[in-house]
Amino acid sequence: MNNYHYIIAGLPELLLKGENKDFSYRTIRNGIYSWSSDKDKRLIEWLEFGNTDSNLNIHFYNAALKHGNSFIRDYYKMDLQIRNRKVDYVARSNNALSASSAYTIDPENCDISLEESDSARLDRIFQTADILEKEQMLDKYKWEKIDSFTTFNYFDINKILAFLAKAMLIERWNRLDREQGMKLFEKLVQEIKGTYKGVNYKD
Repeated sequence: MNNYHYIIAGLPELLLKGENKDFSYRTIRNGIYSWSSDKDKRLIEWLEFGNTDSNLNIHFYNAALKHGNSFIRDYYKMDLQIRNRKVDYVARSNNALSASSAYTIDPENCDISLEESDSARLDRIFQTADILEKEQMLDKYKWEKIDSFTTFNYFDINKILAFLAKAMLIERWNRLDREQGMKLFEKLVQEIKGTYKGVNYKD
């Protein structure tokens, strides 16, 4: 029997623990990991493995896009779509579109094409001159996509993987811009409290 309800119920406590409410991905992740089954631990490790750029190659994406877990498939399809679109954008901006294929990754038997609206939105993001604003817009796009992957998930491993994926974004923003990181942190707290309304929490 799984314990997803128990894990998700405990997320607000993990998020809000400590007098200064400092965000720590590792603390939150370790709490979730310790409650998880061996199968779910492997999924968490899969999610984290792809968070290191040096691990992202054609072999990884071939495996990720054929993974048995739908969140892993959707998440890394999104990741690859963003990366390939950025390559295309830079190539087009430099009149070198013919060279872009050398830097994009095209997994076997996987459709990674983008919807027209997503392509246009990503192009607007890449056009943004301010680097921090660009990163903020890109992470907002990722956050919304992560939500779309778990629209009908409430108390299962995909909801937990989505939570951890967002937590990785927050950790990155805490290093880039503490104020923006805290805004994302508060957003995540509110989302989790909305998911599990029966949780008793203290602000």
